[in-house]
Amino acid sequence: MISNLIQSLWITLLGMGLVFIAIILLWWLMAFMTAVHLERKTPSKEQTEDIEEIEKKRKAAGIAVSVALALAHQAEAHISIFPLPPTAVVSAWQLSRRTDNLNKQGIVRR
Repeated sequence: MISNLIQSLWITLLGMGLVFIAIILLWWLMAFMTAVHLERKTPSKEQTEDIEEIEKKRKAAGIAVSVALALAHQAEAHISIFPLPPTAVVSAWQLSRRTDNLNKQGIVRR
């Protein structure tokens, strides 16, 4: 009985140890791969000019979109919205009769 318990504890310890060793190994592998493959390069003069031009175009597009949205919002403000008609007032008696009819339609009586 005791030997089975000791054996199961050793198997558990070995399994947990292997899991943690695998996790640490994967962690080291990912750190190594990111250190090797992600070298930062300084952009050249042409690339910085291209980046600046792209940023200017992006800002101009953003401004154009915001102006278009503002104009559309202004145009919507002048459109009059008709109110919905008032709902019909149903008395408690009508409500109970209608629900009674709906309940009877779902039940098949023999």
